[in-house]
Amino acid sequence: MFDVSRLMALSATLEQSVDNQDVDAIQELCDANDAFILSITPQSNPADNDKIRHFIAVHQAANTLIRNVHAELQQQLYQTHKTRKGVSKYKGVKYAK
Repeated sequence: MFDVSRLMALSATLEQSVDNQDVDAIQELCDANDAFILSITPQSNPADNDKIRHFIAVHQAANTLIRNVHAELQQQLYQTHKTRKGVSKYKGVKYAK
């Protein structure tokens, strides 16, 4: 039996986390409810399907937010690594030619 109330609560919580851009809360929420999220299938009731579509839209927004944050962190990590490499090549004034 499909649990519509759980889906609605999960949608509301996930939407709130996306609005607040709380990446940790999104990841914890999705990890805790992974089995339920993967078990969602189309239903015979059109109202339930609308709720599922709403959840899918919120979930996609959360995925996009996580991907954007991950890309930004990767870019910052690259810049830090690049800076450290440049600093390690620098020998100082003593060895300047």
